[in-house]
Amino acid sequence: MLRTLVIGTLIMLLRCLSPAQTQCSAEAKVLISPEQTKAAVASLNAEKETGGQVYLFDTDALDLLSQGVIVRLRQGFSPDLTVKVRPPLGKEFLGSSDDHEKFKCEVDIVGGEEQKSYSIQRKLAGQQVPETGAAILEMLSASQKDLLKQARISIDWKLVNRIATIEATTWRVRAQPPLNPVVLGLWQWPSGKALELSVKADAATGLSFVYTVAATRDVQRAIVGPTTTV
Repeated sequence: MLRTLVIGTLIMLLRCLSPAQTQCSAEAKVLISPEQTKAAVASLNAEKETGGQVYLFDTDALDLLSQGVIVRLRQGFSPDLTVKVRPPLGKEFLGSSDDHEKFKCEVDIVGGEEQKSYSIQRKLAGQQVPETGAAILEMLSASQKDLLKQARISIDWKLVNRIATIEATTWRVRAQPPLNPVVLGLWQWPSGKALELSVKADAATGLSFVYTVAATRDVQRAIVGPTTTV
């Protein structure tokens, strides 16, 4: 169950929506063998290592995930609480970002199929990590609750609890234009671990380049130029 939830949160490939939706960006997430962590850090010249924890919330039957919802709380360098939804085909949501919240719209592309997703990330400061659905519901902002309402999510929050604790370690990678800062992340939980490379670019200039990075077998060369490959 835990592995299913964790893999469900690792978005393999994202791209921007229509040009009119200026808040959308291009992003690719590429999975690397976690046994190659040291080699990846070295060959990508990754730096600025930071650590933290990621907590996932759902029912024991994964009722939120089955409706396309992920509720995630992160602690560490930049604590936040994120609600992400994948609406039915053709359904679109509106949102905005401010100093305390960040709205994102993306398209997940898995197995050649595209599906839109929307998320609202809320900054946290010093809050304790909740264990129950009632506690996490109380922490959600009005806009996060509205996003769930727009998506018509049906859930008994009394059944929701903290079902996963993941130790997260991330590194920054200096990338060549048009990529924005690239992040290498190692996620470890009791029954497994995963290593992913998150590549982002401005939607207007970097979309095709992100697709190239995601498709190439030589990810390291595409990102930082010719050196020893991962």
